[in-house]
Formats: sequence, C-alpha cells, structure tokens
Amino acid sequence: MSSSPGSCRNRLHTAFAVVFALALSACTSFTDPVIGVNTRTIEPGDREIAVLAFVAYVGDSLEGSDRQVEKTLQACLPREIARQPALSGRWTLEWGPVVYKFHSAKLDDNMLYVVRNNDNPRQLAVVTRGTNPKAILDWLNEDFDVGVTVPWPYGTVPDNLKPRVSRATATGLDILKALAPAAGLPHAGQTIAQYLRRAVHEQGVESIAVAGHSLGGALAPTLALWLEDKRADWDPQGKSVLSVYALAGPTPGDADFATYYNSRLKATTRRFHGPYDVVPHAWHIADLRTVPNLYKPVIKASFPIELAANGAIDLVWDKNYLQIVQHQLRILGGIVPSKPDFLEQAGWQHHFGYVCGMGLDLIPVSSDCKSDPPVVPLACPPLH
Repeated sequence: MSSSPGSCRNRLHTAFAVVFALALSACTSFTDPVIGVNTRTIEPGDREIAVLAFVAYVGDSLEGSDRQVEKTLQACLPREIARQPALSGRWTLEWGPVVYKFHSAKLDDNMLYVVRNNDNPRQLAVVTRGTNPKAILDWLNEDFDVGVTVPWPYGTVPDNLKPRVSRATATGLDILKALAPAAGLPHAGQTIAQYLRRAVHEQGVESIAVAGHSLGGALAPTLALWLEDKRADWDPQGKSVLSVYALAGPTPGDADFATYYNSRLKATTRRFHGPYDVVPHAWHIADLRTVPNLYKPVIKASFPIELAANGAIDLVWDKNYLQIVQHQLRILGGIVPSKPDFLEQAGWQHHFGYVCGMGLDLIPVSSDCKSDPPVVPLACPPLH
C-alpha cells in the first residue's frame, strides 16, 4: 500500500526536525553548574510562609464548577492549615480560596487564597498555587508559553527600561487579578485588590506577604509588583508593606523586568532556590546550559535531556530572560543517590528539596479533600 502525499510530507517534516535537533545538540556546549558554598539562613517566618505555599496544592484533583470547587475548598483548606504543625494554628482563612480553570479543562489551573496571622492580625499572607501537575493546560499556558514576551504595562517605568514578561506570566497574572469568590461565599465578587483595600482601610492591615512555589514562585512576585504599581487603587496612603516569598520559581520576565522589579521590591523579597532544582534554571540561557550536568557525577547527561535543554534554549534564545533578585543566596541542597533517573531526581528536588533544604515540617495535603495521603518519613540526603 502506498503512502499518501500528506503522510509523506509529515514524515519529511519529522525527519527534518530530528536531524535539526541532532545537529543542534552536537554543537551545543553544556557547562557544569557552579553550586557555591554560600547558603542563606532560614528564619521561622520563612518556614511558615513556605508551608502555606505548599498547602496551596490541596484539592488539586477536585472536579466541578469553580463555585463547587471553591465551596469544597472553603471547608477543606482551613483543615489542612490547622493540620500543619509548623503553622500551630496561627493562620486563619480570610479570603478565598478562589480557583480558575481554562476552557474545557476538568481540573483547576490556578488557586489563590488569603490568610491572617492570629498572633499579628495586621499581617496577611496572599498565597498562589503553583502548577497543577495533573492539568495539562496549566503546563501549556502558564509554564511553557515563554517563546513570546509582552510589555509590562504598569507603573512608571524609567525611560531606559523596556520590561517584558513571558506570555505565560502575563496569562497567569491576568487570571489572578480577576479572581473573586463565587456568589454565596465570603467576600463574594471581591477581587484581591478590592479585598486588600478593605483590609488595609477597615482592619488596619500593615503587612502583606505574597507567596508561591514553582509557577507560584514566578506569579507571586509578579502579582506583588502589580499591587505595588497599582497601590493608588487599593492603598493610596501607603499604609501597608508588601513582601514576597518566591520558592522554586522560573524567571517571570527579561533583564529589564528584573531590573525594574528589583528597584521596587528587592528589599522585601526573599527568593528561595535549591541548587539542584531545574525550575529556577529556566529561562536564563546560561543557567539552562548547566541543566544536563546538574546531577553529575551521580547522573550523567543523557541525549534526551540535552535535547530538551537545547529545545528550551532555542525557544528563548533572543528573549534575554533573567531572574529577579538573582544574587540572593541559595538554600541547602544535596543529590539523592537512590534516584538515578534524571526526571525522578528533578521531581524530588523541586518539591522535597525545599522540605529538606529549608527544614520544613510539612504534612502532605489531601488531593481530593476526602482522604489524607500517608505521612511517610522523609529521608534527606547529606546537605551542603
């Protein structure tokens, strides 16, 4: 049986793509990462906010309308917060949780909530969930859509800067800005800016921490910068201080964006990045070049990983991505010898690397708000 012209063309295209990838990989020089010995001190407050960021993954398997999911989470989330020994009952849910799913999606792609510190009622934490690992549209729209950048349209930017963020970051920020609790829930219809306006003016809130892990580690600083640039709309008298806790986040934007961000919020930003976590290496090209050799000599670079790194480099080649507060010290880290597969090691480092490296007392949260996952003692590798 003969092949159709269309199928022949598809095969030629595929063959060309493979040949191009092979040629690209052959001429790429991958470098070894410079881990360094300087690590940051982790404060008790850091651990509390980090645990809140991980708690945001609760209910990531829930299906139904946004209102149905929010109603379930409104009962489930406070329970999960209360279960965490590291939080010791010090935080109370104040706004949300609110969720968002892309059209035709079954699982929620974003979740945002606000808690109040019971010991200091004038302190709030705004927490955004990272990527829902089970939601493919979340990966495509908010993680990997980095081949296009868009201008940062907020604030008074110096004439010598033209800050741009990835289209993925812009999509995530637009979602978070517009989220509001569904009808019938507390603060129904109030966006995060509208809620914070009331919190500052009616409740005397003075400190607002914005936090997230993974995708949340990119969206939290971006959301905080938007709030800072739009402060006249919700805190015109400047009564509150914004701080940022960004865990395991990729770069939100380019070098000009990093410069602009640093001029606004660097002093109150704590960026936590593990030395062996792949995600903070995205999307700065020099960092991406170190990814295939990140776990040497335990795991040697493989062709598929080199190919993936090459693809990422090619995707962002002319985008000039750079981390915010890029010179902040790393957390402790160590490679797990019992995980010889690159992707398995990378997955461990992106989650448990922070539990070990930051010394978090973290109980796994429920994915369906019905059953609790087993609590298995975590064996941390030697940390340095």
